[in-house]
Amino acid sequence: MTRGLALQISSATVLGVILGAGTLVMGLPFALGGILGAVLLFTALARPELVVLLLLSFGSGLLPEQFNPYIDLLIGRFQASDLILILLLMVVLFRVLADRAFTITRTPLDLPVLLFYGSILLGLCTAVLRFGISFSAASYEARYMMHYLVFFAVTNLIRNRSQAVRLAQGVTVLGMLTAIAMLTQSSLFPSIAPTPNLTMQEGGVVRVFHPGITLVYLGLYVVLSHLALSETERYLPIRWMQVLVMGAALYVTVTRNLFVSLVLGVVLLLAVVTRYGRSRLVRNIAVIVGVVPALAGLLVIVGGESGLAEYAVALYGRLGRMFSADIFAPGESLAYRWAELRYSWAHISQHPILGIGLYSPYRPPFYPGEPIGLQRYIHNAYISLWLKTGIVGLSSFLWLSIAFVQRGVRKWRDLNDGFLRSVMLGLCVAYVGMMLSNLVAPSMVQPGSLVIFGVAFGLNEVIILYGGSPQKHHPSSPSTAP
Repeated sequence: MTRGLALQISSATVLGVILGAGTLVMGLPFALGGILGAVLLFTALARPELVVLLLLSFGSGLLPEQFNPYIDLLIGRFQASDLILILLLMVVLFRVLADRAFTITRTPLDLPVLLFYGSILLGLCTAVLRFGISFSAASYEARYMMHYLVFFAVTNLIRNRSQAVRLAQGVTVLGMLTAIAMLTQSSLFPSIAPTPNLTMQEGGVVRVFHPGITLVYLGLYVVLSHLALSETERYLPIRWMQVLVMGAALYVTVTRNLFVSLVLGVVLLLAVVTRYGRSRLVRNIAVIVGVVPALAGLLVIVGGESGLAEYAVALYGRLGRMFSADIFAPGESLAYRWAELRYSWAHISQHPILGIGLYSPYRPPFYPGEPIGLQRYIHNAYISLWLKTGIVGLSSFLWLSIAFVQRGVRKWRDLNDGFLRSVMLGLCVAYVGMMLSNLVAPSMVQPGSLVIFGVAFGLNEVIILYGGSPQKHHPSSPSTAP
């Protein structure tokens, strides 16, 4: 018997004994949870990028909600994804204390991230102590805003180029899978029943509001950036397919702010890259646009022609209303947003420094029976942060955002790794578009998108550290670069 086989048999025996004893003492769910936690801990130590991608799968809604249950612990109520994040942060702490060769990775974004989450905790205290919100209610927002802290897990556990590449590739793959999931919920596939909490019927089509929209958006720009910067023709058909799938997924949202931010992002990308990069990107976009009629014809053959036409009509109608005086009419979305701004500004003018805290209602209902949750919701992410966390929260978040974009724009040209260079530029351009979009759609303060932004912040910092040379790696980690 070889040593490896003996180790496998002994490990299986130990796990079997633990599972059996745990089942007898605590029951099967707790025993399985303990073993799953041990597997995640081992993976976080050996391949942390895989655990980050698992967390991203939960955050983007790619994994169904039933796989992310709430767990009541002595210190509060958490979802499984929250515990995965805490596990990653605890691994960082464990390695700092137990491994002398392990050093904290320091980046210019550390301080604004810490200040931003500190303002979230201050907002929690403000809500509980000054506005009478229960701790359990206010801590809900603090819990999901905690996912920005995945930034520290990424910057401290991703220690070489190979890990950064796997994480970046995983982000793109998850974006593609999310896009496919969104398309199956749309009117283009009428045989599949849409999920009620992810879709809305409007204008004769099914509008898809998947929590992973932000992941698809970022993934699309990473691919577009690669098309602009890559000098090789390899894998071009795959890149074209990725653009088509992710672009179609954003198309079936029929969302004006996404369309406008997409156009802005493409213009910005064309402005930033070199003349040759602009030429490559334009040529590739022309090919993709040329393929669309053929795909539309194929869709007609399989019976989806009506859905395709209805989406075009719905998007054209929504874009047309942007330039119509009717957009200010009662019942239109802009009228609701303007009312939100008036009510929120009344509170901000009274509490500009600390705000009114997390989970605090700021306005009366707009209609009888309106859910109380909507009376806490603001479509403008920046006003939402100012209202709930005060000027400290807003300024630290803007500092974080500007620093992230500024570092990306300055550093991407210095990278020798072509793939990671395109990832960095794509994430920066996409984030600028998201900043514009969040004036009317607050994905930066909503559950689902936060872990995506935290990973993007951390990934770009890792790329700056390890993307300059194909063989560069952190001295405290083994060199696994190909």
